[in-house]
Amino acid sequence: EIVELNPANFHNIVKDPSKNVFVMFYAPWCGHCNNMKSAWLELADKYPIMEDVVIARVDASKYRGISKEFNVHGFPTLKFFSKKNKSGEIEYEGPRELSAFVSYVAANKQ
Repeated sequence: EIVELNPANFHNIVKDPSKNVFVMFYAPWCGHCNNMKSAWLELADKYPIMEDVVIARVDASKYRGISKEFNVHGFPTLKFFSKKNKSGEIEYEGPRELSAFVSYVAANKQ
């Protein structure tokens, strides 16, 4: 299940020291975001909510404060927040497909 982020829950989830959090910053009108949606849903299905990996998304066009805080200038932007390093995030720049997402999470989760 994809966790929907908003200003009320964003920092509590992303900064949770027991979780690795992979976030898609998206806009509902973004064609690339919509094309990637099924792969993001499949990725979320691979990580049950009890695991130490959270697959999340935030409507960055709606919550502009979050976009600004994390320097999001285009959609989709994908960022990984490691549970071992909550002071910084890693921007994902690989292929926008399920197999690449799975490999990336496996390589970066701690």
